[in-house]
Amino acid sequence: MLDAGDSTEYSCSPRVDTSSVCSRLVRGVRRLISAAIWPEARPHANAMTVVCHEWLAVTGGSDKVAAQLCDIIDTDVLYTFALDNSCVADLGLSCPVVTWRWGNWAGQSRCFSLLLPIMPVVWWALEIPAARVTLTSSHACVNGMRRSSGRRVSYCHTPMRYAWEWRLERHRLPRGLRWAMPAGAALLRRLDHRWSRNVDEYIANSTTVARRIAVAYGRTARVVTPPIDGNIFQLNPKSRTEAAPFITAGRLVPYKRFDLAIRAANAADVRLIVAGDGPEFDRLQQLAGPTVSMIRGPDDDTLVSLLGEARAFLFCGVEDFGMLAVEAQACGTPVIARQAGGALDSVVAGETGTFVPTDDVREWVLALTTFDAAAFDPHRIRRHAERFDTDAFSSAIQKIVMTEPVPL
Repeated sequence: MLDAGDSTEYSCSPRVDTSSVCSRLVRGVRRLISAAIWPEARPHANAMTVVCHEWLAVTGGSDKVAAQLCDIIDTDVLYTFALDNSCVADLGLSCPVVTWRWGNWAGQSRCFSLLLPIMPVVWWALEIPAARVTLTSSHACVNGMRRSSGRRVSYCHTPMRYAWEWRLERHRLPRGLRWAMPAGAALLRRLDHRWSRNVDEYIANSTTVARRIAVAYGRTARVVTPPIDGNIFQLNPKSRTEAAPFITAGRLVPYKRFDLAIRAANAADVRLIVAGDGPEFDRLQQLAGPTVSMIRGPDDDTLVSLLGEARAFLFCGVEDFGMLAVEAQACGTPVIARQAGGALDSVVAGETGTFVPTDDVREWVLALTTFDAAAFDPHRIRRHAERFDTDAFSSAIQKIVMTEPVPL
């Protein structure tokens, strides 16, 4: 029999810290999910400098910028949602490039945009526990990554188009699903705004994108325009004659408005070269009149030659920045641009090109028929383009990402 004095000793039980147990359990589950979704990320768990880019499935302007960012911060690893290894070779990436379990299939099948519903989950599952600097190259869901203990900077090409400019992206969905786009975009806007809190500092690629960031996230962004390689895009000092063709180039997608350039060239009866590839190629080819030539997927040498010999480069869309317009200027070629978007940062009216105020085809016809290439000095245009060189870009990025403290 126990006496009363002994009862207290035997009635007490050890206290269990349930919050600590739950926290460890949650961390364990997250690690299991991460290992399942990103099996190739584990060897890079100790990476100190990390770049995360939306996808590497086609080689475009944002992909070239991501490659530059990797070089600038001497990144230990680049993570991406969709991967085509040919892009890695094209960009000359030297750091390890890692994707999730089905990222290679997504990149090679070119269907990654249809995987938008799972992109946030995939990025959320990525763990970068040791990273002191994480630099995201963002225009979709990459900022949905969980926070690490280090500094997070986002080089923003534009706030997520699927959320904030969804009408420009409806063509990516099958017709039977487009009815759901408004509701889906509203949900994505809420998520994207929440993900913006994961970012310590935003860098915008143009003043236009900085304004979009202010509206979408209520955040201030510094503007660092993308770089162009002046060693590839060389000055062609020859005078542009009236017989020289106009040119437009890039990824053939609807919002870049290649259809407007073709319609204007058809109506003005002037020569136009459309160089590029993308889902719009066949439709644009059908739209092209007898004075319009289509060149599918030109290599760099061909593109440089075309830009250098053109009467002017047509820049019809409202672009986030538009690197090709600067690359054309590096060749000494003037630009005829829509008076909006990134062109406002890259084109100087009367010095390196002219502006067209709207997308009215009649105004573009007038611009083409009255354009005087002899009024522009190729050497002066080239000097302007040199402001966008890689050294200036590298210096600005290093100052922001590597040396400044995390804002309070």
